[in-house]
Amino acid sequence: MNIYLDIDGVLLVNETHAANYADDFIQAVLEKYPDSTYWLTTHNWKGENRTKAVLAPHLKPETIELLDRIKESEWGELKTDAIDFDQDFLWFDDDLWPAELKTLEKNEALEQFVMVDLQKDPDMLQKLTQVIKSNA
Repeated sequence: MNIYLDIDGVLLVNETHAANYADDFIQAVLEKYPDSTYWLTTHNWKGENRTKAVLAPHLKPETIELLDRIKESEWGELKTDAIDFDQDFLWFDDDLWPAELKTLEKNEALEQFVMVDLQKDPDMLQKLTQVIKSNA
């Protein structure tokens, strides 16, 4: 299974605070899917990867070391450009553009998108960590 991760609104609440349980979530994802986890964020876009620099001030040092395992992705205007629809996947993001929604629907993959809403549920990553750990 491929895992696609956004940063803003998913791993970070804002520019100054990590999401609750962000370290646990990343560690669980990389323990379960060490070779198939990808960035799908504007911090890794058009050949520029600033993910580690953006996250380093907010996460535990041992989590930062793990970030090198997360692969870069290539996408254009839509994040769905980077998704391999021939593989099972989960995409964690806090936003979904109408064109991306159409792409997911066209590929019958809407249920593989996980909407993260940290404003509504600040501890959402704790719940998602349990889902990842229990996913067969």
